[in-house]
Amino acid sequence: MRTKTLQSIQDMVEQLNRRQSMLGDYESTLEERLALVCNPPKRLQRMKIPRRKSEYSSHDRLKRARKIYLEVLENFPLIFVPFILVVPPNACRTWKASEVQRHLKDCEGIHLSYETRANFDGYCRTLRFGLESALTLNLVSCSRPTTITEADDAWAYNAADMDTAVKFFSEAIYKAIESSPKRLREKENQFVKSTQCIQMRFPRHNQQDAIVRLDVGFDSEVVKALFPTAWERLSSVHGFRSSSQSTNRNIEQLEPHLYDNACFTLQGATVSEIPTVLGPHVYRAIKESQLRQWETDNFLLKTTDCVSLDISRRQPYEGTLCLRVGFSLGVFMATQLYSFDR
Repeated sequence: MRTKTLQSIQDMVEQLNRRQSMLGDYESTLEERLALVCNPPKRLQRMKIPRRKSEYSSHDRLKRARKIYLEVLENFPLIFVPFILVVPPNACRTWKASEVQRHLKDCEGIHLSYETRANFDGYCRTLRFGLESALTLNLVSCSRPTTITEADDAWAYNAADMDTAVKFFSEAIYKAIESSPKRLREKENQFVKSTQCIQMRFPRHNQQDAIVRLDVGFDSEVVKALFPTAWERLSSVHGFRSSSQSTNRNIEQLEPHLYDNACFTLQGATVSEIPTVLGPHVYRAIKESQLRQWETDNFLLKTTDCVSLDISRRQPYEGTLCLRVGFSLGVFMATQLYSFDR
């Protein structure tokens, strides 16, 4: 019985993550059980005529259910909504507080977008449950937002139109892409109009952040602007040279069997430099991302992990910028970058 219930809870988690909504078909059930959580059953008043046993049993079941629901809310807030939707009050009779810890500790929680969270917050306020309703406003993870594009279950776009790319990226980034080792190899193979130096990935089943990967070679000006502290260490400790052009000339000199796949990863890009270095279109798309909104809510104002850079540690220094952008503006970019006039 427990196994079946836990599987139903996990199925509900996946459904809520996919739909990015907790209302719709479940609205009446959700309202009923949130009301139970936020408003304890009133004490039965004494009567001249004794109440039926079923009334006492029903009252006890509600009290028992509320205790279990609150136990889940306190210890597993990200499973709370799936739990109350799947487990009705009557079924809580067989649950014990100790079992809640044991059975739910391995369940994955819900991870909803900020827009969905705002909608749910507004829904809770309209119900006017009272002070305890504040508990229900913390059901969305306060941890760093993830995106399914970091896994394999994503749509991938790999061949961008270079003529369109100049509209979305700054001149500096466009030139960095054009002079990158990967792009130079494409040109040698007559891939002039399209490039795999610009790739995008989107989640299949929800509207989490999209990922943009740009092969930009090693442009010292880009690195110094976005990651000034990291650049100082790269140049002083690891001996990186400041000329990207000199590294590009070493492509043919590097023997294949000596190729080193390891890389340095730079995170915490300077936010104020993003509009200049990456361009205003990309900056707006980054601001729209769930990750950037989370960073802002958590007072990470001057730097962002929405922009990271991988640099190979040996020549030719190949660099890949990884950008987290909002879903809607990411879709707009993709429809332009990957639409070719034939």
